[in-house]
Amino acid sequence: MRKQRFTVAMIVLLLVAVFYAAYWMKSLTTASADGKTVTVVLKSLNVRSDFWQTVSAGAQVAGKQAGAVIDMAGPLQENDAEAQIKALEEAIERKPQAIVVAPYAHERMPEMMQRIRDAGIRLVVIDTPLDVDPKPVFVGDDHREAGKLAGRTAVQETGSHPVAAILTDFKYSLVSEQRREGVLDTLGDFPGSVYGTYYAGDSEDRAYDVAMSLLRDNKPDFNVIVALTPATTLGAAKAIKETASGSKVRLIGFDSTIGEIQLLEEGVLNATVVQKPFNMGYLGVKAALDLLDGKSVSSTFIDSTVVSSANMYTPEIQKLLFPFIENQ
Repeated sequence: MRKQRFTVAMIVLLLVAVFYAAYWMKSLTTASADGKTVTVVLKSLNVRSDFWQTVSAGAQVAGKQAGAVIDMAGPLQENDAEAQIKALEEAIERKPQAIVVAPYAHERMPEMMQRIRDAGIRLVVIDTPLDVDPKPVFVGDDHREAGKLAGRTAVQETGSHPVAAILTDFKYSLVSEQRREGVLDTLGDFPGSVYGTYYAGDSEDRAYDVAMSLLRDNKPDFNVIVALTPATTLGAAKAIKETASGSKVRLIGFDSTIGEIQLLEEGVLNATVVQKPFNMGYLGVKAALDLLDGKSVSSTFIDSTVVSSANMYTPEIQKLLFPFIENQ
């Protein structure tokens, strides 16, 4: 019965997401020109991206509460840095009062940040910190601390005897590398606890292939996979299911896509480190609006939370997993 209620909640989540998309497409075209104008440039506007759709919803709620005009922009697909730069160029031409951006690590991004400032537009960076001077206001996770949390969870899941295969996307991904460094920080206290790091790009299929190659002999020399992105988590989970390795290899993931929530229910995913994307979008826009009001704004780091089958049904975690429902 509890799983049935949980499935119903996920269906409601999808319906509310569709409602938000329709409502805000309408509201953006009818909002008052007297309100503050903020353009939010994300890494993806793909409606299938649970994470970025939740960031978008948080940004829009903050704008609605303040009576501000919020314009969402960004590439349709993730990892399209050139499309994001084009979206930023178009945003600068529109001259909003503030821009909130979740930037890719691209060689032109520092130049784009300076162009925003030169245009007299207030700037807030979310999700991925940038090494630029002066540093902009930042709202997002401390990704290294999140990695440490994943490492501690791996230690707990293996009875303090971890041997971890780390599965991630790209070497140049600042977020993933900070997470990996955090995992290594924790595992450094346990000699011989790192089996290796494996890169799969932003591809569930590639992550599946990598995990299958590690699990194929059904006698792996590691006892936990720490997957640092949703795609690598889902790919590793598929491999664990197909090789029936769940009793031998634990799986620690990142984020809380609907697929990952289902894997928690099934027991294939033992735990996942969950960010708070709704909070990030909300606080990112709020920081921009505060800057427009002349307030002094400091960077904000948002804590991550470990979700497992043991706590996923608690009210606190339900609010984290289903922020759309909580913030209707």
